[in-house]
Amino acid sequence: MKSLLFLLLTCSNTAIGSTYMNYNSYNHDNYWKMTPEVVICKNQTVFTKNQVIHALEAWGEKYTKIVIREKCNYKIEIGKIKIIDGKKLKTGEWGYTSYFFVNRDIGNKTVREHDSALVQLDRNVTNVNLLIHELGHAFGYDHYDRKDDVMNSYEHYDYSGKYLY
Repeated sequence: MKSLLFLLLTCSNTAIGSTYMNYNSYNHDNYWKMTPEVVICKNQTVFTKNQVIHALEAWGEKYTKIVIREKCNYKIEIGKIKIIDGKKLKTGEWGYTSYFFVNRDIGNKTVREHDSALVQLDRNVTNVNLLIHELGHAFGYDHYDRKDDVMNSYEHYDYSGKYLY
């Protein structure tokens, strides 16, 4: 009986490490046109392949493979989620995800059909929750402003100041 209760609780609210995710409350009517490839721009991010895998597993979304490139440009690539540095972020932003989509009418709803995403992350922030948050946007999840939730738009992260771009 205890294991059944545990299973029911983990299906609606999930804590991964110190990451709290309330899947059932997220707005996620959006989808990818094709299963994306994830590109890690090695010299432009502090996150390792293992951290990216952890962040992807947190969402449970499908991706074709993970590719590591030494350096990337800041242009979108159809069918890819690129993880790059935050060189082009506005002052005060730790991360930002640009995604490109077409609105589709399905039933009584208009949803976004994604075809690419560019995840920009400030290299001075090493908290994997920022990576999980921005990958959530890449997969079409919106903010959910509940305290301590990974998709909270008001989260604050430690800033090292090590990278000056």
